[in-house]
Amino acid sequence: MSEYIGLRLPLTANLEKFSALLWQLSLPHRIAEEKGMLVLWVGSTAHVEQVKELYQRLESGELQLSEAPQPIAVKKTGGWYRNLAAVPVVVALLLLSLAGSILPYLDRQFEILPLFSFYQLHVVGGELQGDWPKGQLWRLITPAFLHFGLMHIVFNSLWLWELGGMIERRQGAVRILGLVLLIAAGSNIAQAMTGVSLFGGMSGVIYGLLGYIVVWNRLRPATPFPLVNGVAVVMVVWLLVCMAGFTELLGLGAVANTAHLSGLVLGLILGLAAALLDRKPV
Repeated sequence: MSEYIGLRLPLTANLEKFSALLWQLSLPHRIAEEKGMLVLWVGSTAHVEQVKELYQRLESGELQLSEAPQPIAVKKTGGWYRNLAAVPVVVALLLLSLAGSILPYLDRQFEILPLFSFYQLHVVGGELQGDWPKGQLWRLITPAFLHFGLMHIVFNSLWLWELGGMIERRQGAVRILGLVLLIAAGSNIAQAMTGVSLFGGMSGVIYGLLGYIVVWNRLRPATPFPLVNGVAVVMVVWLLVCMAGFTELLGLGAVANTAHLSGLVLGLILGLAAALLDRKPV
């Protein structure tokens, strides 16, 4: 479900009674501290207008909160399952990635794993060979779910939850699903063009989501994603470290650098397109 900014106020503002009034009027919302401001999020553009009108009446003295009926007690359902329900697409991606991280350990005979790799892989004379996928479009996406090693799946899952969750909570399931499919396909194709290999991981998608968020925040500052300052710099530095080959020197194995870089570039392009074309009121 998409969210829209109803109010953006200084941290000194007290919204406790105003929030109670909104619940009394059946206006679902949430209040968060973001970038040194109090931000009141609502679920539709119609609610944005209602919230702004109510707050203007409050500021002008026309509305007295003390005269408002006592708010009906709202039963809070909270906890981890509520957070999961807010991002169903991200949860599904995490579960598929988890399955893709277990598969290499279960498929010791290398019979199932090749069905999800980009190339149609086979071993000839002790060498790994592969055919370009023809008529098997799922292979453009499925390598993103394959993970090799504990650190690989943990690192990617944490960033997918953080960055993907930001996008799905604010811009909806269709937006995050579209971004993941486009970035996964593009970054996998780019990586495959460097040569036949068994590659996988959600890192290219993660760098794409990072690029999308960075460009959106730059071009649409009225509705920013709460990306912590410095995160983009750290991730780009890590990308450069990997491209320089330090991960192999440290014994961490080869990294699909082409997928990472192409994913980042695709994310930047998609972020630019979304920021210019998405003209929803804020």
